[in-house]
Amino acid sequence: MELIIDFGYRERKQNEWNLKDQAHYVALYNTIIMNICSYLDEYDDKFTTNPEPQFKSRILEVKKIAKPAYKQIRRWKHLNDYRNNMIAHNFRIDGKEFSFNLLGQYNAPRTYRDLALIRKHLVMIHTIIEAEFEDVMQNINPFIKSFPVKEQEISYEAIEEELNSLISEINQLCIDNGKVYQLRSDIFMKL
Repeated sequence: MELIIDFGYRERKQNEWNLKDQAHYVALYNTIIMNICSYLDEYDDKFTTNPEPQFKSRILEVKKIAKPAYKQIRRWKHLNDYRNNMIAHNFRIDGKEFSFNLLGQYNAPRTYRDLALIRKHLVMIHTIIEAEFEDVMQNINPFIKSFPVKEQEISYEAIEEELNSLISEINQLCIDNGKVYQLRSDIFMKL
């Protein structure tokens, strides 16, 4: 949300968008929708499914107190459908038919104001959770930071050689399969 504000996207008129801005905004928008849905998935299912016994009653109380804000979020009836069909599964409904004919038909956030409103409702819920579990929240970050971080296993020292070898292999497969197209190595050498 802050990036949308920082880049001035919330004030832009339709004729003021270039392709880079559009791509950037769509990436931000899709990420926000995905994060909202992930948060709600956790809140709906994992938050109350087999919690530690000492937290179960507190979690149920939190959900009762936060219910008015939660109901406001769920007014977006197609939020999960939009995430699943338009973002996560690349414009497909149940992995089969394309969902382009439903574009603009989803009851899901579309504008900056929509995103800002749903964010306010989520912050209400999260603030209640933080207040209820203030006594245990202070231990979460140190616990997470205690896990070791494994080093990446990809070596970039010989990446050009590896890419050239891969391009040669693919181009040979193009020839072997009677294709007239091939990959140009110069396109893939710019990281």
